Amino acid sequence: MGNQKHREALIDRIRKIDDENVLDEVKRLLDLNFDDTFYQLNEDQEAEITQAREELSRGKGISSDQVEKDFDEWLNK
Repeated sequence: MGNQKHREALIDRIRKIDDENVLDEVKRLLDLNFDDTFYQLNEDQEAEITQAREELSRGKGISSDQVEKDFDEWLNK
């Protein structure tokens, strides 16, 4: 379905909605900002990421399985 047809189909469906809660939710979704912005990191953040990557390459990281196990143990205390 081309963009124009897709757009028209959505508009038709929205016109048929009577539920105010659904309309509020549609408006909320349309108000979201979907730009392609990326985060600009400062020097300290870049250094932390570099350090973390170096530690991982030297085997100093923790596996996700270990993190989940530690987390479960912490929650059950």
